[in-house]
Amino acid sequence: MHKKSTEALKNIGLSDKEIAVYLACLELGASTTIQVSQKTGFKRTTVYSIIESLLKKGFLSKFGDKRGQKFSAEPPEKLVSVLQQKEKQLLEAIPNLLAVSKAESNIRPEVKFYQGKEGIIAAYEDTLTSCQKGDEILNCLAVEGSYDVLPDYIFDYMKRRIAKGIKMRAIAKDSESVRKRKLKDKKELRHIKLVPEYSFPSSIEKNIYKDKVALMNFRGFQFGIIIKSPQIAKSEKAVFDLLWNKLPE
Repeated sequence: MHKKSTEALKNIGLSDKEIAVYLACLELGASTTIQVSQKTGFKRTTVYSIIESLLKKGFLSKFGDKRGQKFSAEPPEKLVSVLQQKEKQLLEAIPNLLAVSKAESNIRPEVKFYQGKEGIIAAYEDTLTSCQKGDEILNCLAVEGSYDVLPDYIFDYMKRRIAKGIKMRAIAKDSESVRKRKLKDKKELRHIKLVPEYSFPSSIEKNIYKDKVALMNFRGFQFGIIIKSPQIAKSEKAVFDLLWNKLPE
């Protein structure tokens, strides 16, 4: 008899100890934690925490009398209504749960491609229009490219980024010019970490921000690419943070 009851209770999500306490309360009727402890062989502290769990789940009720607080098991037939109510709540929540689970996976990546210096500028400008005060841009920086190709624009871009309160974390090739810029990190809402030049040969700059990744190429055929995708941006951010956390200050 107990075996079938135990299996049934286990199938609706109760643990072995919760089942033991519930059945003890069912057999004892209104009982104290001491009585339940003696019946189950569990320590009183253990019984107390299990009772609290069963109370929250609607399997027990409690009441007080002159001798102290007692607990009783809800009648088995009442459990059906408890479970039906939980099922109703779950069914009502399913549309929202599905929306959460599918929101990112159903978004098709958007890719915009721009040629020439104007294309690079378009990619930079998107970081400013997409971000608000307090947002952060994660930047893998090809310093020699941006300052060689767009020196005036880069300084203006930086001023506008600072004025808007957009922060930046940047990983850049170690050089004298970058070290000078690093001295102004606090003032310019930026935190630069350096990598040896030989380990960072790319001429492409990457900016990760919000749900986008922007790429700019300065050498040869110049272009800017903006990829809008929560999945890609999340993945790129994870890779950036992995490298960032391994680099010294």
